[in-house]
Parts: sequence; structure tokens; C-alpha cells
Amino acid sequence: MIQIIPDWSKLTMPFALVGLLACGGTPTDPDPSPGPGAALCTTPTPLALEVGQYQILDASRNVNCVSLPSGAAAREYLVVGYSGAGLESSAGTSASYALQSNQPNPTVQPSAAPSLIGREDLPASSAFTSLTPADFHRRLRLAEQAWARDPAVRFASAIEPPLAAQGVPVLGTRDSFSVCRTIQCSSFTRVGATVRVVGRHGVIYLDDDLPPGAEQFTQFDLDELGRRFDDFLFPIDTVAFGRESDVNLDQRVSILITDAVNDLTPTCTDGRIVGYFYGADLLPSVPGSNRREVFYTYSTKPATGGCPSVSRSRALASLPPVLIHEMQHMISFNRRVLIRGALDEDVWLNEGLSHIAEELGQRQVPAHECPGSATCFSQFASSNIGNAYDYLANPEANYLVSPGRAGGPLAERGAAWLFLRWVVDNFATDSVLGTNITRALVNTSALGGANVAAVTGMPFATMVGEWQLANYLENLPGFPQEGRLRYRNWNFRSTFANNSPQLFPKPYPLTPDSVTVTYQRNGTLRAGSGRHVRLVVPADATPVTLRLASSTAGSKIAAGVEPRLAIVRIK
Repeated sequence: MIQIIPDWSKLTMPFALVGLLACGGTPTDPDPSPGPGAALCTTPTPLALEVGQYQILDASRNVNCVSLPSGAAAREYLVVGYSGAGLESSAGTSASYALQSNQPNPTVQPSAAPSLIGREDLPASSAFTSLTPADFHRRLRLAEQAWARDPAVRFASAIEPPLAAQGVPVLGTRDSFSVCRTIQCSSFTRVGATVRVVGRHGVIYLDDDLPPGAEQFTQFDLDELGRRFDDFLFPIDTVAFGRESDVNLDQRVSILITDAVNDLTPTCTDGRIVGYFYGADLLPSVPGSNRREVFYTYSTKPATGGCPSVSRSRALASLPPVLIHEMQHMISFNRRVLIRGALDEDVWLNEGLSHIAEELGQRQVPAHECPGSATCFSQFASSNIGNAYDYLANPEANYLVSPGRAGGPLAERGAAWLFLRWVVDNFATDSVLGTNITRALVNTSALGGANVAAVTGMPFATMVGEWQLANYLENLPGFPQEGRLRYRNWNFRSTFANNSPQLFPKPYPLTPDSVTVTYQRNGTLRAGSGRHVRLVVPADATPVTLRLASSTAGSKIAAGVEPRLAIVRIK
């Protein structure tokens, strides 16, 4: 897990966070016969919508150009041109686009080929330069993907003799662990540690080389951390996602607190690695495997030239969100790779589910169990809220289905959490916790967008369009909060507004382009993301023509990008 946190103790929760009730909004069916000239906008498809109605149009096939009628009063529409691609690729799926209204018909030019490189093209040893904390976590997930599809690793692990039952660790005994030496995790250092807490589900080891001092953890601190893991973090995760493995048969998860994790980020400009899970530990044949379930977390540390200090209070506040986040990764690896022999989940969805785990901690850990923070909301929700704000401030610049090869900004973690939160809100039997959705997404061999589509029964590209509309329409004054064009259990407008300007520059980060009639935007569609435009058609005016194409020449965007137009009438 990565930590980039301002003073989140000031983060406040809106009054109506849970249980925003409303009724269903209505999609409408597009004209099935737009005509062969649609790509050039010679015969645009008429689109008549009532307030609250919307359409999702496939701009790669036959409808990339529509006309929006006027009326006796001005009409207002929200338009999103986006990519609905749900397959993770190593370089990311993207293509250039032009979104235009009322432009003359140009001549046709060939469409530029999209960036479509399959995940199988990325070797496990793919080099990263100038690695950031986000790259580190992605590199671990990519290594897990590579092992999952490597027959040699599977075979070697399968023929390994069963590990002897270790028994429950004993307080005060010493052990040692292989820990990533650098952010590349291409080599390991050996860390000696002593058992300080033995709980029902977790065992806490403390690095023997940590210096004593006033800022070091007390035995009470460690006991309380172990109790919270046993009583709250572990059961929340296992109910939501399923059970973890037990490769060494000790019926416990090891939690190693070590300065070796602090050493992974000597410079904290791009954030700090707070903790991690490494799937190698569950595969005995993989170099560096500890042959047990392990979480690695940072410790207290004085300030250095590249990083601020980690105080005892800050560490104690940070560790519960880290543990609940990394526990999902551990469970996912077990349910998919060890039990089903399937591939590890696409990185964007795997990380998104771990951020859902953080939210579940926010919702289910009692207020009195977060003494190191102002509230459990600020303790568990801060990274999600901050990442979501950064994504909504510029969706077009970020992926939802992020590239496998690059770490990407934390804004893309915000996108994954927002999307899964929207999925849970609109498809789960319990829209608050979403257990039937979260368990189904983890206990499967399906991947990425196909996984989400299989669980919800809806095409991924369609869901992305509805979600992108919801990202702006969510609690928009005057717009009916109906159907799937909303978040049911968050009021993000209130959340951001209540914390602006002290934490967030704007009361709401997503500001669509606002235009009347003539408009042109050239940019890049990235998988799962796009551009929002608020379009006003004046009263008693001629219909406005709107087109999504690969360039001002009007050629269609390649089908592999899954270009779509999502249009809803606001007024």
C-alpha cells in the first residue's frame, strides 16, 4: 500500500453518507438503422431524450454521429466520449479522438491504430526505470501474474513435499524472513524478528534491529493492533472476499513490522511504501518465498533527508488500513491461483478490490477502535477520497483499466475504487457492503472487465458509460437521483464541498466543458475513461450535430478501443 496523505485528520463525513434513496432512471434504445453515412456525419442519428433519459452509443460500429433537437426551451445534455475497453494491456489501450459539434463534413482519412498490447506480451522481468511506490506494488502483482501462468512454477510447487505443520508460534521466539531489499525486489535481505503477539488469526513479529526509543511501539500498541486484526480486519476481509490460504499449516497470518520496508523508499517524493503482500510467499519454489502467509509493514523511523519521520502515532493509524488492503490481495491470490489454478486478477481490478476493503473497514470498524485518528472515516477513507478527487479532477488524463506495465498515478486507484463502489451500489443485493459482488469477483477465473460483466450480467463498456455519467450527475442539484446514474451510498458532492478548500481546491472536482452548439476537443481516450461535455441547445434552434471520431477527418475510432458516446438529457 502507498501513502500520500495531507492532514487527513480534518477529513469530515457528509451528513447523508449512507442510504440515499431514489428510483430508477431510464436508458433508451438508439435508432437501429443510422445509415451508412454516419461516420461522416452526413446522416446523423436523431436522438430524442426526455429529462433523465440516456443512451450509450457504440461509436466504432454505426453510431458515432447524432443530432440533438431543440425545443421551445433550451435543452441541456451531458455528453461523455469514452473508451469502454476492459482488457488489461501492458502499454494500455488508448487512441486519439476528436469530439465535435456542428462541424463541416471533412474528407475521410485512415484511423490511427490503437495501442493494444496483450498482458501476455509483458515478461515477468520487464524492466522499470525510476521506480515509484506505485511501480513497486504493480511489479509485485505482475510477478504474481507471471508465476500463475508459468507451468514450471506450478509444477515445482505441486511436487514440493507438503510443509510440515508449524504449529502456533510461541511468544518470544525468534524467526527470520526474506524481505525485498530494494524497490525492484530483485534481491532479498534477511530480517530477524521476534514474536510479540499471538492472536486467533494473526501473529505480529517485530524486527530485532529496530532501535529502542520513545517513538518505538509498546507492547500495549502491538497487543491492540493484534486484537483489532483478529476482531475486525480479518473477519471483514474474509466475509467480503473469502478465506486465505494456510501453506505452513499454522492457521495464522504473519505480520512483520520492519525497517526494511521503510528502506524501500529512501525518497518519499512520490509517496511511501507502507506495507505489502508478496505472492511468492505462497509458492515454495519461488526464490525469496517465506513459505507462509506474510504481511510486511513499515515501522517508526526518524526523518531522513528524503522522507519525513514516521511517528508512533502515525504508524499505528496507518497500519490497520494497510492490513485490510493487503489482506484482499492475499485472499485473491489464494482463491484464484492456488485453488482454481487461474491467472491472478488484472492489476487495476485487484487494487480496486483492496480499496473496497479499506472502505469496508471505514464502514464496519467501530468508532472507538480508531483511537489514533479523528474518526474511522478519516483513518480508512482518506486515501480513497483523495485518490477519487484526483481522478475526477481529470478523468481523460487517467485510465480506469490501467496499463499493466506502468505503476500509474494514484488517481487511477481512485478510478478503480469509484467504479467498484458504483458497481456495488447498483448491482449488489446489499448495496452498502456488496458481499455477493465482492466474493463473486474474487472467487472466479475470469479477468478484469470480463469478470465484472459476468458478475453483473451487463456489458462492461455499457457500465463504464453509465458510471461516467454518474460521476458528474451524482447529487447534481435539480437532476433526479434515479436508476444507475448515481452513487447510492455516498454523497461525494457533500464530501468534497465539506472539505473544500482546506483539503480540496474545488467543491466538486469534475467540471465538464460547457458549450453551446459549436465545440471541438482533440485528445486521447484511455481505457475506461473519457471526456465530459455539458452541451446546451438553445431554444427553437436547429438540431446540434455531435460526432466522436478518430480525428477531425471523421474516420471511426478502432473497435478495439471500444469508443462510446454516453448522452443524457439534464434539462
